[in-house]
Amino acid sequence: MTTVYLIRHAEAEGNLYRRAQGHYNSTITDRGYRQIAALAKRFADIPIDAVYSSDLARTCTTALAVTCPKKLPLHTSEQLREVGMGVWEDRTWAEITRTDREQLVLFNTDCGKWHVEGGQDIVSVRERMTAELARIIDAHPGQTVAVFSHGMALRMLIGTLQGLTLAEIDRTGHAENTAVAKLACSEDGIRVLYRDDASHLPPELLSLAHQAWTKDKEGLEAGIWFAPSGAEGHFDVLREGTVIGAVSVGKCENGVAEIEEYRLERGERGKGFGIQLIGQAVSYMRSRGCDTLRCEIAKSNAPGLKRAQQYGFTAVQETAESVVLTKYFGYNEEYRLKKLQEAIKLSGK
Repeated sequence: MTTVYLIRHAEAEGNLYRRAQGHYNSTITDRGYRQIAALAKRFADIPIDAVYSSDLARTCTTALAVTCPKKLPLHTSEQLREVGMGVWEDRTWAEITRTDREQLVLFNTDCGKWHVEGGQDIVSVRERMTAELARIIDAHPGQTVAVFSHGMALRMLIGTLQGLTLAEIDRTGHAENTAVAKLACSEDGIRVLYRDDASHLPPELLSLAHQAWTKDKEGLEAGIWFAPSGAEGHFDVLREGTVIGAVSVGKCENGVAEIEEYRLERGERGKGFGIQLIGQAVSYMRSRGCDTLRCEIAKSNAPGLKRAQQYGFTAVQETAESVVLTKYFGYNEEYRLKKLQEAIKLSGK
């Protein structure tokens, strides 16, 4: 008997910034690291013989919950990746709702009919996931294996193992970040002992509760999108076709870019849009080889300082009148280990 744990990655940029990210290589959020710490506690007393993950940063980082404490190597595979989103990659869900509503509804409610330019066929995703699982099981007879992958890809895999059609899989709901499924694999077949279990997460670490689309029957969400204003690095923030703010970043110098403008109209504040402006800055600067955002905030702007810290910025310098903060969004392994260790320490308090 081979036991397999299937685990969805922790909260990543796409989940937080509300952007479509399939093969886009996003990183884990601060809440995501706390979820990984909780996952590590869950698996602390569970023997694991091997660990596999998709080759994307968000799954590899989540896998640290098992590889780090158990000192196991990580085996990566492109076959465990999420559905490739094609032309949707790294666009906000609100923009996709506006420009490609029909296909988005299909993606959420009838995925077998979904198709966008460059996107992966759902059936082919299901086939590569089941084939890769079979390969992993064959490589570890009688052992226990942890496999880290992605939300949609795991829904396809687990639903197929349960004998569900694509239409039935569409109705199975969505798993939380770091949710776990357990499989018992023998010569008689594969049994799904349980699925979508996130009981290791306290309420404050749940991700789906913060996402409006889960409450819409078609999986749609109103929100904001971004349009270049004409100046390099400057974007208008739009909602329902109206400009409601702006975000701009300067040129990348030594891997660092300054946030030069960050603004929402007063009536649009407090609606959860602010973090998405940071997401746009991250997306734009990463595509230009940057890995750090920098901002300077007056000490008198207490709400701004609090918000920056909530958005993952860390104070690095202080003057009599202001605080300089930075946010790293690169892939450095030592940084990821440090963030996890900090989250583990925090969870122990």
